[in-house]
Amino acid sequence: MNIFKPYFIIIKSLLYYLFDSLVLWKTPSPQKNQLEVVLLIRQDAIGDFVMWLDTAKEYRELYPSENYRIVLVGNAVWFDLAKGLPYWDEVLPINVKKFKTFSSYRRNILRKVNSFGAQIAVQPTFSREFYHGDSLVRASNAFHKVSSVGDMSNRNWLKKTLADGWHTDLIPASTQIMTELERNAEFFSGISGKTHKVLYPKLDIPQIETSSNWAKREYYVLFPGVGAAIRQWSVESFAEIANRIYEATGLDGILDGAPNEKPLAESIQDLSKAPLEWAGTRLGELPELLKYAKFVVSSETSAVYIAAAVETPVICVLGGAYFGRFLPYPESAGQKIVLKTVSYPMSCFGCNADCVYELDKNEPAPCISNISVDVVWQEVEKIIEDGKN
Repeated sequence: MNIFKPYFIIIKSLLYYLFDSLVLWKTPSPQKNQLEVVLLIRQDAIGDFVMWLDTAKEYRELYPSENYRIVLVGNAVWFDLAKGLPYWDEVLPINVKKFKTFSSYRRNILRKVNSFGAQIAVQPTFSREFYHGDSLVRASNAFHKVSSVGDMSNRNWLKKTLADGWHTDLIPASTQIMTELERNAEFFSGISGKTHKVLYPKLDIPQIETSSNWAKREYYVLFPGVGAAIRQWSVESFAEIANRIYEATGLDGILDGAPNEKPLAESIQDLSKAPLEWAGTRLGELPELLKYAKFVVSSETSAVYIAAAVETPVICVLGGAYFGRFLPYPESAGQKIVLKTVSYPMSCFGCNADCVYELDKNEPAPCISNISVDVVWQEVEKIIEDGKN
């Protein structure tokens, strides 16, 4: 079956190209606008969005509100985080799973994007995706359509050839290994012509009323779940960390994650002697939970980036799959580092989750399973001691 996979991808790409072409053929005239419309197009995950906030705020200055109306065409999974931020005038949330189908949903989204009558469409994503961001840039029919040259991690030669032709400008990208924060700064410098200093992103959120009253409680947070078993630190390890934290501080522990991660949290509760409460917050409430926590211990997931963005100390149990691409954060002069990573160095780091070892189903990679409780506890102890001073 793998022999034919490249051919299936080519056929699929051409089918989407034809589908979109039919959708966009003879579309109604776009709306007339008093201000020039700028579309910012990002379709990636929650962590990517949070990291982008360092440069996202700069687009409002590049396109001031007296002359431009900014519409963020974003991923619906982080809509609750994006909608309250002052960097854009409107957010169009897109369900990326539904969008990547031959459906009325895709047709309606493409026509909606086209109807904005945008003069400028900007896609800041480095690893562009043909079926999502690139297709939305095409649908915009903007006079200026700008993206990064990007890499080939989500594309083949056909996707690159088609999608590059839909743009008026492609911003050059360094071939050196860079973190996502540095990529975002590189792109913004390219589009604005101004040097942008890399800073850790901040998430300024309005205080919301919740029944939990996090601001009035004393607690820390464990965020054990990840999207793939290959990056999953063991429940036994999280339970032992909870035990040690409780013995050292007496703090209550809050377990959190997506709804489908509740059984994982319950396993930790069963194994630990420490008081642990399942929170199950919605994404819009998560920054509030993390903001008032004493500290966070987490697997490599969105909670890491959000905790750092609300300036809560966070320790990430980090494998090698994407080491250096997203984490660790680069050093930024003059800024307090609240995000610490703990790893088990191996020569195969940077494998993009294509593990060189034969793993059983739901077995974590050695770069995760070999991270000891002791090395994570050393970082937790430092935070506890800092909190006493």
